[in-house]
Amino acid sequence: MAGVIAKWSFPLAGVLAGSLLTSSPGLAQNVSAQRSADPLKAALLVPKDLGSDFSRRDYRTTGLRNSTFAHSTACGKASKRLTAVYRTKIATALKHQERWEGISEYIVSGTSSEISTLERAAKAMVRHCRKITVKTDGSRDIIRQLSIGRLGDSTYGIKFRSGFPNSNLERDSELASSMMVAIDVVIIRVKNTLMVLEHDGNVGEFDSALTKSAAKTAVARLLETRE
Repeated sequence: MAGVIAKWSFPLAGVLAGSLLTSSPGLAQNVSAQRSADPLKAALLVPKDLGSDFSRRDYRTTGLRNSTFAHSTACGKASKRLTAVYRTKIATALKHQERWEGISEYIVSGTSSEISTLERAAKAMVRHCRKITVKTDGSRDIIRQLSIGRLGDSTYGIKFRSGFPNSNLERDSELASSMMVAIDVVIIRVKNTLMVLEHDGNVGEFDSALTKSAAKTAVARLLETRE
């Protein structure tokens, strides 16, 4: 999967230190105890949350850096702003032991203003990226809005699919025979915390239902940690 996803190098508007998206030294001092203890690490998914078929994975996907998101200038700008979450140290990756499928998770926290900035980027990404189709002689790539219901305070979803030129990638029920790459990206805000969950699969090995179940479990773990 890592070889399929093209990686870009972007200047980031914010700096992610531990679980905190900081914008000033004063803010960093106020939460130094939280950063050092990394309490949000307890909110990260663990293999047993997804079932006995899952284990740790040694790499995380960064689906929003896929070159298809740059096909539209507005989509590219929005997804670029959101890639700041990939800098967090509060992250994990899990994989299915028998399929080319996995989950990557990133969590950041900060002030209301900082998290709202990321949330606006997520909202803009869904608005500007949800109708992208890129077709070549050898492949067809699409980005569409992903709806999984409301989780946390707000939820945004997008899905990327890549397959053969004549593939009907809009329908997940047909992915097994035509899909080469699938990535679901779910962005969830809980108070002043933002979570990005990426569910990826290759060559038809993708259980679309796992996106919602993993997201629901991840939010439950985050809420439990915040209490």
